Amino acid sequence: MTSLGLHLYDEAARERVEQLQWTLAQRLLSAGTDVILENGFWSKEERDSYRATAQSLGCDTRLHFLDVPVEELQRRIIAHNRDAPPDAVVDPDDVLAWSKMFEPPTADELAVGHGSPSR
Repeated sequence: MTSLGLHLYDEAARERVEQLQWTLAQRLLSAGTDVILENGFWSKEERDSYRATAQSLGCDTRLHFLDVPVEELQRRIIAHNRDAPPDAVVDPDDVLAWSKMFEPPTADELAVGHGSPSR
């Protein structure tokens, strides 16, 4: 985001970027091209919405979830911050707050039948 001149914590800008990415992804899916989205997909509702749209375009979906402990995420952010420009530094304490808002995927969401490969 910083390479676009946007602040890392600018939620409105992040929303606009993600919507543009999703619009382009839908065009690609409609054309038969596989796409990968990495938005975080923090809530089941959000994941279900994206999945339903992809399925309405005739596409299958697959969800990949890496279950990384918060402590490890904080360690990685501290390491990232050492080389990050000032406007791209992430507060490691934010990870703990964010983790409380995250809804981990259910076993059903991760099941092969529910998440087969895209076209």
